[in-house]
Amino acid sequence: MSPTTAMSSVDTSKNSYALMTVTLKNAYHTSYQPSPIVVHMERGAADSRADRLNFKFDDQATTTSDNGNHYFVRIPLAPGKYVMRGITGQSGIFPFHGMFFTPLHETVEIKPNSIVYLGHVDATVVERKDGELRAGPVIPLIDQAATGFSGGTWDIRVSDEFDQDVAEFKKDFPALTNASIEREVLPAWDKQKATEWWANH
Repeated sequence: MSPTTAMSSVDTSKNSYALMTVTLKNAYHTSYQPSPIVVHMERGAADSRADRLNFKFDDQATTTSDNGNHYFVRIPLAPGKYVMRGITGQSGIFPFHGMFFTPLHETVEIKPNSIVYLGHVDATVVERKDGELRAGPVIPLIDQAATGFSGGTWDIRVSDEFDQDVAEFKKDFPALTNASIEREVLPAWDKQKATEWWANH
């Protein structure tokens, strides 16, 4: 992800930047708090592999606790229209190791020469009821059940925490200290759309 805490400036003539914060929690099987690996972005129709972009999470400015983990997401993107498809990650305590997918399916339009704040995503694994999307795959059976990802679903909320989040970004990432950051908060999470996508994949 970029910018990093070691960078002193950003050049928006090369890339624009999307910023957001993410809090991931497992309220269903609380010993297995989610740890994200990548956020998936798709450019345009995502017809080719080059249009399916994966940005690895890092631990810069991250806070972790037994009640969930909080992340600062910084994504360099060329101007254009994207879909933020979701977040893939894992959780494991020996001998069990489970994988999850947090479905976002949010449309994002990135303008040239810009740094935009997309909001705060709070995603919590809760017990799944019949017909609800699963927080992760079913296989391997024991691992996915033990971690709660096959028997859990997602409760996801998007909020505008612009003042607090931008202040934190500017404090922790020197390249953003004097940057002009625009507010382009994602719309509310559409559980029905996420469920339909899950059923078809």
